[in-house]
Amino acid sequence: MITRMPPHRIAVAPLSCGAALAALLVAGPAAAAAPVGLWPCIQPKVATLASGQMWAGPPIENLDWHADADVAELVPVLAARRTSIEDATQHIESFAQDAGADRNAKLTLLFAGTFEQINALRSRIMEGIERYSQHQLDLSQRIKQESLDLAHKKKAADTAADKAQVAQLEQQVLWDTRIYDTRAQAMTAVCESPVILDQRAFAIARAIQNVMQ
Repeated sequence: MITRMPPHRIAVAPLSCGAALAALLVAGPAAAAAPVGLWPCIQPKVATLASGQMWAGPPIENLDWHADADVAELVPVLAARRTSIEDATQHIESFAQDAGADRNAKLTLLFAGTFEQINALRSRIMEGIERYSQHQLDLSQRIKQESLDLAHKKKAADTAADKAQVAQLEQQVLWDTRIYDTRAQAMTAVCESPVILDQRAFAIARAIQNVMQ
């Protein structure tokens, strides 16, 4: 859980996973790093994937996969989540058939590049999740303070101006709580994103190894 849900909850429709992911990634590397201990997901935090967990082929460390034009063209296609695993497998099989005598070397480069890009995207998403979690904590504290202020002002409200101010503060608490709840619902889906990327990396590794000679 990100944090305990504040009072005055409002039922709202959750954001789509894609929209929430976009929000996480928009801030980019310029955003301040989140403090340690902000991981809000029930899934264990694994900061970086290790190729040895899924790859039984030749070492991929320090390979310049960008230097091979065919590899560099296919890597982003394989890494992109919009490419289904079925389509990715077909791309890999076609690539292997055209690779010639350097088949295994080119396939190793292909995995090196795809793994690097998946790992990079995964790291960005995880950093974004922790920034998102910090924003939720900050918002929760703001709602708590606004609720305390609201209770105090309600007791002291005597004039029409006071009551108008109370009504305005009530709307602010409700609005902030709605934002909090919507973000919390979106986080459940976003927390699945690193797992989906893990599964993608495993599937790509298996598909490439299946066509190596």
